[in-house]
Amino acid sequence: MFIFLLIFQDTASVSLDTTFKSLQTVSPEAFFSFSNPIVFSFIFLIVTLFVSFVYYRFVIIPLKQRFLEEKENIRLQQAEVMALFYELSPDPILRFDVTGKIIVANEAAQDAFGKTMLLGEYVEKIIKNLSSFNLGLLVNSDETQRFYMEINHKAYEFLVNGVPKYQFGQVYGRDITKLKEAEDELKLALIQAERAKKLKEEFLSRISHEIRSPLVAIQGYSELIKSELEGEFSPEFKQIFQSIENNSKRLYRTVDLILNIAQVYTTSYESNYKVINLYNIIDEVFKNFSSFADEKDIDYKLISNVGEDLKIVGDEYSLTQIFDNIIDNAFKYTSEGEIKITLDKTKGKIKISIKDTGRGMSNDYVEYLFQPFTQEFSGYTRPYDGTGVGLALVKSFVELNKGEIEVSSNLGEGSTFTIYFDEA
Repeated sequence: MFIFLLIFQDTASVSLDTTFKSLQTVSPEAFFSFSNPIVFSFIFLIVTLFVSFVYYRFVIIPLKQRFLEEKENIRLQQAEVMALFYELSPDPILRFDVTGKIIVANEAAQDAFGKTMLLGEYVEKIIKNLSSFNLGLLVNSDETQRFYMEINHKAYEFLVNGVPKYQFGQVYGRDITKLKEAEDELKLALIQAERAKKLKEEFLSRISHEIRSPLVAIQGYSELIKSELEGEFSPEFKQIFQSIENNSKRLYRTVDLILNIAQVYTTSYESNYKVINLYNIIDEVFKNFSSFADEKDIDYKLISNVGEDLKIVGDEYSLTQIFDNIIDNAFKYTSEGEIKITLDKTKGKIKISIKDTGRGMSNDYVEYLFQPFTQEFSGYTRPYDGTGVGLALVKSFVELNKGEIEVSSNLGEGSTFTIYFDEA
């Protein structure tokens, strides 16, 4: 085209008369020679068209055919892979058209439904749950439906979704028999655990009643005999009655301890928060242990540097158990010296320190102090009695009352428990 424009441009500069005159003077040999621009252009055009034809016929067309063939091969490979996926899948897979007729079914589906040929069958006859669906609407919807059913004593989960573009629906099944069995076992285990929990609570309640009833009789009659014979028996008998009283109290506390720790760890303990005077609780617990101080001849003190009006918001019973267990521990591990309870205030908090001059603890054991059923010495030869749950209960009850507890102890020097509660 560019050559023709050049020719046209050259010839346009010469007048038509001159051109026709020049043509009249040109011989036939000169006219058909390559020196004639028209002949040259015509031959060049023929050669260009021929080369273009050859390039298109032997290069472009083969490349296009190869591309189409490769595209078809890829499509066939994808179809083969999908078919292989269907066949190798251990789960049943079905495909159905808008009428509900099955057009694809893998071997797992045939095994699941117990049929050797599913093609041509209607899907709602094979999967009864699908009879409640409008299959035409389902095929043209992007939503996925899920349902469960039992087939030949096996539990299956099915997902059904439509493919509007290709006008068919697909069903994907999954054998959940083992999962269902595990779920049923878990439910059964949960029911059994609940029963065991109730049985344990009932057992603890009954056994505590059975232990407390004889204790009431023992303690009541010992006090009656003591009051009747006051001043008439020797110091040796006085010490015996003192021991009966103290051991009865300890057994009472042990029963309460077991019940309390069971309630805390089964989350069945019910708190009753109110504004209470902490001093009154500590003073009452302090007096309950006076007989222990007399028996061991220990200097036993309660010192309040902030008076007797110490209001906090807390649960009265759990607060009583906190100081009851800590003071009981102090007497258990202190054979001489003193046990001192000091009350102070610091930064809007009430501070209670319970210090003893007893055996103390090693630094290695202090970090395990509040874990249940742990004692520094264990086994039948341990030098001290106890269940190993008292301080674990103390920790739980302190947290229940939004408090904090600290411990400092040195082996052979004694221990100090410090508790902080917010003022009301």
